[in-house]
Amino acid sequence: MAKPFKLSAILFGHSLDVRSIAVTPENSIISGSRDKTAKLWNPNGINPGYTEALTYRDHKNFVASVLYLEPNELFPTGTVITGGNDSAILIYKIHEPFASVKLEEHKNTVCYLSKGCEKNTFLSSSWDNTAKLWSINNLPNSLVTFTGHTAAVWAVIQLPNTNIVTASADKNITIFSKDGHRIQILHGHTDCVRNLVDLPDLQFFVSVANDATIRVWSYNGKNLQTYYGHTNYIYGIARNEADGPNAIVTSDEDRTIRYWKDGENIQTFQLPAQSVWCVECLSNGDIVTGSSDGVVRVFTQHESRYASEETLKAFEEEVNALSKQATQEIGGYKVSDLPGCEALYEPGKHAGQMKMIREVNGVVAYTWVDEGENSHWEKVGEVLGGVDKANEGKTLHEGKYYDFVFSVDVEDGKPPLKLPYNKGEDPYVTAHAFLQKNMLPADYLEQVVNFILQNSQSASNNIPVNSEYIDPFTGASRYTPSGGKPSNASSIPTNNGANLDPFTGANSYNTGSTNQISVPKTNLFPQTTYRLFEMGDPNLILAKLKEFNGKLSEGQGKLDESVFEGIIKMCNGPFIDPKYLELLFELLNWNDEIIFPVIDVIRLAVRNETNNKYICTSHGGIIIEKLKRFISPECKIANNTLVSFRALCNFFAHSFGENLIFHNRTEILENITGLNVGNKNSQIALATLLLNLTVLCLKKSDEFGILILANVLPDMINLLDDNEAQFRAYVALGTMLSSGSSEQANAVRQKVLEDDKFMERLNDHASQYSNEIELKRKNCASQVQNKLLG
Repeated sequence: MAKPFKLSAILFGHSLDVRSIAVTPENSIISGSRDKTAKLWNPNGINPGYTEALTYRDHKNFVASVLYLEPNELFPTGTVITGGNDSAILIYKIHEPFASVKLEEHKNTVCYLSKGCEKNTFLSSSWDNTAKLWSINNLPNSLVTFTGHTAAVWAVIQLPNTNIVTASADKNITIFSKDGHRIQILHGHTDCVRNLVDLPDLQFFVSVANDATIRVWSYNGKNLQTYYGHTNYIYGIARNEADGPNAIVTSDEDRTIRYWKDGENIQTFQLPAQSVWCVECLSNGDIVTGSSDGVVRVFTQHESRYASEETLKAFEEEVNALSKQATQEIGGYKVSDLPGCEALYEPGKHAGQMKMIREVNGVVAYTWVDEGENSHWEKVGEVLGGVDKANEGKTLHEGKYYDFVFSVDVEDGKPPLKLPYNKGEDPYVTAHAFLQKNMLPADYLEQVVNFILQNSQSASNNIPVNSEYIDPFTGASRYTPSGGKPSNASSIPTNNGANLDPFTGANSYNTGSTNQISVPKTNLFPQTTYRLFEMGDPNLILAKLKEFNGKLSEGQGKLDESVFEGIIKMCNGPFIDPKYLELLFELLNWNDEIIFPVIDVIRLAVRNETNNKYICTSHGGIIIEKLKRFISPECKIANNTLVSFRALCNFFAHSFGENLIFHNRTEILENITGLNVGNKNSQIALATLLLNLTVLCLKKSDEFGILILANVLPDMINLLDDNEAQFRAYVALGTMLSSGSSEQANAVRQKVLEDDKFMERLNDHASQYSNEIELKRKNCASQVQNKLLG
C-alpha cells in the first residue's frame, strides 16, 4: 500500500495569492501570483527544499497563468510563458527576468495556458470569452481563435486527436476542431467549469467546476462518470503520470487536496489557506500547490522527502487552527476567510487603513502607518468577539456543545440534574445514559424518552417552553430547557414602495430642489433604514444602451438591438426570461467609456427582490468587483463612479444584496478612502452609501466594520463640500454614536475626538448656516457635537 502524502517543502517568496503553477521535466517549479510576478524554483539538491532562482516581473497586474515549454530553436534553454490580468501574454527565456515577446491579442485576463500537441505550440484562454492557438514560430500572431462561449473561458487543452477542448463560466464544455470549427457542446456541469486535464492513455479528459463535481468525458463527448467529494468550488486538477494513467489530484475552495486513482478518492488533506487555487504534479509523483496565502507547498509519498518532524507538526497546528477558525465569526466574517500574515506584505493605500489578519492564535487588527520609506503595518491589538458559528445557539456542557441542556429537578432541595441532547441522536440512548449516570431507576426510561421527544420538538418549532412541560418524575411543571437557538433580532426594514425619506419627507431624494427639505426638529439618530436611489427613466437608459451598442463593431460586445427591450424591463419588475439577465451580464464587458447605462440598469433592477436574489447569487462577485473598481481612485470616468455608488446603495434593498455588500464592505471602504469626489451628485451618493454601511454594520454588530467607519467618516466629512452630502455623513456618524454597546460608542467617540481637523469643521457646521439646507446640516452637526462632547 502506498504511503500517504505528507508535506515535503514550503516555498516562501510571493506576497499575494499563488494563482498558477507549472513544472519542468527536471522538477523545477514555476509559480504565478497576484503580486504581479512569476518565480522559478529549483530543487536545492541537498534536502527536499527548493531555491528561488529567478523572478519574472514584466506584468502590470496579477499573473493568472504560467506554462513551461521545452527548449526550441528560438529558446534553446527552455521557455516560460505567463498570462496576466493585464490581458498580455509574456514569453521569457527561462533564465532571463525580462520578457522577450509580448502578445496582446486577448482583451481581458489570460487565465489559462497549456501545451499544444505539435512542437512549439501552446494554447491560451481568457475572460474575453475566447481561446487561442499559438506557435512559437508564428509570433506575434495567433494561429486560430476559438469563439462561441458567452462567458470567460477558464481552461483550454488539446487532445491527441488534435481537437481543442474549452471550459467556460457559461457552464459548458466545447470541443473544437484545430482550425476553429465547433464540433460539440457538452452539458452536465451546473456551474462555471474551471479546469480540464487530459488522460491520453485512456482517451478520457476530466473537468472540474464550481458545482463541486468532477466529470470524466470520452473524446467523443460522452459523460462517463461523475465523482463527488469536494464541498466547494474546485479550482485545480492535474494528472499524476508517475502513478498510472488514471491518477489525478484536485484542489478547491474548501482548502482540501484530494488524490484520486481509478475513480476512488485515495487521500484527502487540508492546507492552512483560504483557497487552493492550483495544483500540479512533478515527474517524481510529488504534488505542488499554490494557495491564497502566497505559499507554494510540495507534498510527497516518499519518506525520504518528508519534511522534518518539527515542520510537519507546525503545519498540522496551522491546519487545525484554521479548521477551528472555520466555525468562528467576527463581524460577519468567517475567521478562516480572513487573510493571513501574507496580506501584510502589501502596502496600505492610505494612512490609518485597517486590516484584520488571521493568525494561529486568533485575529489581530493592524493599521497602516505612513512614514515614507519607513511605512509599515502596525499591530493595533487582538480583535475580540469571535463566535463559534458551528455551535452558535448551543449550550456548552462538560466540554461539549448540545442543542438542548434540560435542567431536571429530581428531588426538592437538591441541585437540578443536567440532561444534554442533540437533535438527531437516539433519545433512548440519551435517556439510558442519563439514568445510568445519575443512578436513577430504569422504570423512568419511557418517561424520559417522551420528555425529550416532546420538548426538543416543541423548541425546534418555536412552541413556548414553559409550564406546558411535565416533569417525568414528579408530574409537575419543573422542566425548562436552557439551550436552543435564540430568536433573531428583527430585521431592518428597507425602503420599498413609497420610500418615504425621513430626511426630506419626499418619496425620493431630490437634491436639486430645496422646497422639499424640512428642517428636522427631532433627533436624527439612530437611523435604522437603508436609503435607496429609486428614481430613473428606463426609456432614457434604453436609448443610451442602443446608442452605444450601435457604435460597436462585431467582437466588441455588440448585441442584437431587439434584446434591449427585454433587458430594460428588469428596471420595473422581475426578470421573466433568464436569458435577459445573462445578456445583461454580457454587457458588463463593454468598455469603461460606455458601461454606465448598464450599471444603471442593475441599479434599478436590484430594487426588485427576485432580480436582487438572482443577480447577487449568480453574478454578484463579478458585479461587485466591477463596482469596487469604479469607486476607487483608479476610475477616471465620473459617470461610472456616480452610478456605481447609487447601485451599491440599492443592493441594500433586499437581504441578498445586503449580504453581498457586507462581505465586501472592507474593500469598499478602502477604495472610498482613497477617492476625492468633486461631483455634487457623486458626493451625495457616496455619503448615502456610508450611511447604509453604518446601518448595516450596526445591524450585524460588526465591531471591525464600525472601527473602520469611525476612521473613514471624519475624513470623508473633511473632504465633502456638498451640504446634503455632509448632512448624510453626519447622520451616519451620529447613528454610530447612538447605537451598539456603550463600549462601542465610547471607542468611536474617542477615535473621532482625536481628529482635530474634523472637530474644527464640526464646530463650524454646528454654528453657521445661511440657507435652509445648511440649517438642516447645522442641526444635525449640533446633535453629533452633543453626542461627542456631552
